[in-house]
Amino acid sequence: MFINIRGKNIWYEVYGAEHDHTLLYLHGGPGASCLDFANQAKALSRSMRVVTFDQLGVLRSDAILEQESYSMEYQIELIEELRSLLEIERWSVLGHSYGGMLAVLYAHIHPESIHKIILECPSLWFEDSARSTAEYLSGHIDSLNDQQASKLCEKLKSADYSDKAEIVWDLSTLLSYVTDMELRFYLHGISFEDYEASMDTSDITDEMWAKGEQHLTKLLEVPPASEGSQQKRVLMTDNLLPLLPELGAPMLLINGAYDPACSKRQIEYIMSHVPHVTQAVFENSGHFPRLEEPEKYTATVLNFLA
Repeated sequence: MFINIRGKNIWYEVYGAEHDHTLLYLHGGPGASCLDFANQAKALSRSMRVVTFDQLGVLRSDAILEQESYSMEYQIELIEELRSLLEIERWSVLGHSYGGMLAVLYAHIHPESIHKIILECPSLWFEDSARSTAEYLSGHIDSLNDQQASKLCEKLKSADYSDKAEIVWDLSTLLSYVTDMELRFYLHGISFEDYEASMDTSDITDEMWAKGEQHLTKLLEVPPASEGSQQKRVLMTDNLLPLLPELGAPMLLINGAYDPACSKRQIEYIMSHVPHVTQAVFENSGHFPRLEEPEKYTATVLNFLA
């Protein structure tokens, strides 16, 4: 169903509406949508209310127009207005991958709205995640005997990027070389076919999927500085790890043992700098523990939020 926020139609769904405690799911990508969280939302909704939505510019929600500006902060304010319209006093947030960035930024800007924070395989410093992923893919890229692919992989692992947006496009290009779909989607506990089968895409059109590129492009735009403004807009290429020590809400870190995006470096920072953090390692998972070890995932989340 849709809700209109600031003149934009945002697709959302509520599971387990009869419960008091609410969990908000923030999908990754950017642009991946909440399609692959539906099964977990149903499982978790036996004990709590679960709200999922497609971010502005993603899939079923309205597209972002060429002339429109968009930012992570703007998305945060849309989330806060969604909470108000749904008459939810406080909710817990669960951010996956890039959604972990949104979860951290939301908790930083609106701590009064947050009960608890769950980060599932978060990428809180994109440049570090990209380098970690290049290392993860190195063996496969070498096996392709493609000089361009190997050169790009080495660049991602070691180059000093002055234009941080370039590393996003370089990683996207590197992934396009990957022929092993489990590797390409950072899967370990399930096949790519099982991953696809976990989502109902019967009503999703090519036009809906195509929105995602504009969503990403807008996130990477660096707007001109406003005259007299000292406020720097947060970009998805920024390192958000330094925000973590300021967050007062209890936090659960879920990470797959074979996930390259949530790197060892980021995990160590989270575990050593967050005052109230618990870690759950999923030993048979890559980037999608909720799909690769679903029963353990449901139990872990429910136990943390109980």
